[in-house]
Amino acid sequence: MSIFIPAKATCTGCGMEVETRLAASVNADRRPDLRAEILDGTFQAMACPGCGARMRLPAHLTYIDMARGQWILVEDMTEIDRWREVEAEATELYEASFGASAPAVQQEMGEGLTPRLVFGWTALREKLIAHEAEINDVVLEVMKVSVLRHVPAPPFDGRTELRLIHAADEEITLRWVDSATEKGIADLPLDREIYDDVEDDMASREALRAALDTGLYVDMQRLLMDAPADSEVEA
Repeated sequence: MSIFIPAKATCTGCGMEVETRLAASVNADRRPDLRAEILDGTFQAMACPGCGARMRLPAHLTYIDMARGQWILVEDMTEIDRWREVEAEATELYEASFGASAPAVQQEMGEGLTPRLVFGWTALREKLIAHEAEINDVVLEVMKVSVLRHVPAPPFDGRTELRLIHAADEEITLRWVDSATEKGIADLPLDREIYDDVEDDMASREALRAALDTGLYVDMQRLLMDAPADSEVEA
């Protein structure tokens, strides 16, 4: 089931305190409307009744979609510096829910589930878009690293993320997003063929694939946070 708990949100614009409900879990099988809200960016978002400013609650929930084989622990971007600890906690939670530490009936229910950890709403939305477009998230992250090496002066710093926002048969679109505000900075449209080429040639990128696909947190951010400021990630 989807679980919401009473919460209070404070508007950063006018300081008004608003009574609301904070999502603790989302079951997309039973509540496809919530999945739709995540995709269109309205989930856990509201307008401040005092000044009209957009407010969005911090992410801290489990997302499950048995039909699509997705189990995702979603944490707020403020936790990303602790990603190793959070990844360990996410792994323990999944194992107790559907993995080796779970009762046999729950292990059977979890067959076919792919567990993931993400930080922030845009990262969650990306996982849903990628799955719907039959884009492997590991290949996607490898492709991002490859693309970055060929983009002059990318708008990348500690506050930005490169996220998949659209995928079709012939084109996919990546977007630079401000992590704090979720506002788009610049779009990077690519031929879908670029993704297909990376997928077909993953053997030559095995070291990068292994570095990205080593736990529940499948995101190129894990490499960039570990890399020295003057280093480059091999693609």
